[in-house]
Amino acid sequence: MISTVQRDIGPDGSVVLKDSRASFTYRSSPGILEVSIEGMDDGQLGAAPLDEIARALVRDRPLELFIDASRASMPAVSVSRAWTRFFSLNQRDLRRVSVLVSSKSVELTVAIAQHLSQTGRLIQIYSDDELFQARKAQARQ
Repeated sequence: MISTVQRDIGPDGSVVLKDSRASFTYRSSPGILEVSIEGMDDGQLGAAPLDEIARALVRDRPLELFIDASRASMPAVSVSRAWTRFFSLNQRDLRRVSVLVSSKSVELTVAIAQHLSQTGRLIQIYSDDELFQARKAQARQ
């Protein structure tokens, strides 16, 4: 069931999608999109989270994604499938996808999406925040 999704734009240009159970924050800079996920996405946000990334791809490609899922709970299978399909369909426009995880369940979900998307080494999984931040700093140079 899709809930009412609130979409706000912050003074810094960031976009926040949220409902009572999850929030996605998007910050963009040239060639880079940062996504922070908190809570549980069991499909209640519909296509909105991926639509934000698609909008960024219209403005700027190739795009490097940095997804901080360290405060996310394991998503529903349907959500994981949608992300897998998105990565597969958009791999030519994505330079790299770096995902920070903190739980084994989220790490396994991302690893399955990595494999099923058949995108090779496009998706990189990080469990160390320092390494994730270092990769982000390198991408900004």
